[in-house]
Amino acid sequence: MTDSNYQAMTNEELRDCVRYYPKDVEAFHILMDRLEQRPKVIFTTDEEIEAELKKRINQSRSQ
Repeated sequence: MTDSNYQAMTNEELRDCVRYYPKDVEAFHILMDRLEQRPKVIFTTDEEIEAELKKRINQSRSQ
C-alpha cells in the first residue's frame, strides 16, 4: 500500500492493517504517529482516575 492509502484509513482500519500485516513498518509508523498526536490525560490522584473512568463508562453506555 502507499502512504496516501494509509492516510485515508480510519484509526480502526489502520490498527487492523497493522494487526494482520505486522511486518508493514510504514503502516505501523503512521498508526504510532496518530496515537502520539492524541490528547494525553494525566491523573495525579485516585479520585481523578475514578472520576474519569465513571465519565468514560457513562459515555460508552449512552452511545
